[in-house]
Amino acid sequence: MNARDALDARAIGALRPDGPRLGVLGDPVAHSLSPQMHAAAIAALAPASPEVARLRYLRLHVKADELAEALARLHAAGFVGLNLTVPHKVAALGLVTALSPEARRAGSVNTLVRRDEGWGGMTTDGPGFLEALRERSGAGLAGRPAVVLGAGGAARAVAAACLDDGCSSLLVANRDAAKAEALAASLSGADVRACALSPSLRLPAGAVVVNCTVLGLRPGDPSPVAREALSPDHFVFDTTYADTDSQLLRDAAQAGARSCDGRPMLRWQGALAFRAWTGILPPAAPMREAIGEAP
Repeated sequence: MNARDALDARAIGALRPDGPRLGVLGDPVAHSLSPQMHAAAIAALAPASPEVARLRYLRLHVKADELAEALARLHAAGFVGLNLTVPHKVAALGLVTALSPEARRAGSVNTLVRRDEGWGGMTTDGPGFLEALRERSGAGLAGRPAVVLGAGGAARAVAAACLDDGCSSLLVANRDAAKAEALAASLSGADVRACALSPSLRLPAGAVVVNCTVLGLRPGDPSPVAREALSPDHFVFDTTYADTDSQLLRDAAQAGARSCDGRPMLRWQGALAFRAWTGILPPAAPMREAIGEAP
């Protein structure tokens, strides 16, 4: 199986216990860099840790209606941990035997840890986003307005993290305004608002703008916000990543705004998940190189 191959539901159903394994579940999942990243972490730690050296990390193509059975099969096959990506981060909430406080608050799960009775759910998306933001912008969100674009699993975790880090206000914008309003209503904060995501969206001065939509995964995707809405005092964090910069990142550069793609967040959420599975925080350098993250 090469780096881009994935096991589908049928192949997952045929798996049997065969040593400690990890994996990422999604639909789509071919674009995910998690297998390369975790393979690099395993290789870096293997010489000093025989237990880590035995781990294998697989790519698993699981559709929404296949998730429950796939999780049961993977538990029975002895997997020790899983990452979840689109569209499973919210659906998995009802399929775990325990939830971390962060996952419960965010209403989103991206990391599963094996328990005897089933899967324990947690989210490393929010903490991973904050660590990446501090690295790339030199500061957190304390006292700054935050704008979260999208209302799915990643958006839930990022929105909760923004509030936990002390943002001065939070605006959730989603194409389906009702979903944005539902997310805003589920969060507690001094100034949390919701609106429809449209080209006419105006961004607060000095805001950290976080794209949690899928726009940017495919070449040719439009930006979720108008170029004219961006200014040099914004920091634009696009949680997507691809072989080329998204239109949002290109627009941010033209506007003079600092920005980053989703690779630093991917690395951090992956490292925190790896620690939850093994007790070890892996080194950043080999993971950064594996995913092509710019220094």
